[in-house]
Amino acid sequence: MKPYLYRMPVGIAGAISRYRDLTTEPVLLKSKDGFPAYGLAGKYDGDYFVPLAENDTADVIKGIYIRPYPTTQTQDFIRQVGTEKNFTGDALKRGYVLVNVGVDSQQVKKGAKVYVRVAGATDKSPLGAILIAEEKTGSGASEKINTVILANAEFTGQGDADGNVEISYKI
Repeated sequence: MKPYLYRMPVGIAGAISRYRDLTTEPVLLKSKDGFPAYGLAGKYDGDYFVPLAENDTADVIKGIYIRPYPTTQTQDFIRQVGTEKNFTGDALKRGYVLVNVGVDSQQVKKGAKVYVRVAGATDKSPLGAILIAEEKTGSGASEKINTVILANAEFTGQGDADGNVEISYKI
């Protein structure tokens, strides 16, 4: 067993952190447009809940892809059922959820704005990832903002050194 010298980890990205106040909905997922991780913002494409696309705006965000328990990772499930088959998942519409911001989140302040990546994706920070600050790339006339503010969302306090932190969404 791993000893914790200072504090336990906050949790697992995509996990609901407070079960008393929440609204989740079962959603249909497109296996060809699978979410790369839990805890990412998503949108609807017809009847399907899908990851954000490059340069989406904040108004298309309709929920956060959450982790049912117990389960495998979405990408593992897609390998099992195949890319031609669609399947179900869960989306948080209102509540508290743990997300991974990709950096040490111990300095996050309660009530801070929540940013969502809509451009400039990387393997560690895909489209729909939650960030703690606005991200810009380029400079001058070629400067581009890669994030949008997630409306009605805020950080509930500091997270852990691995980047796991809790947000409240539409509470």
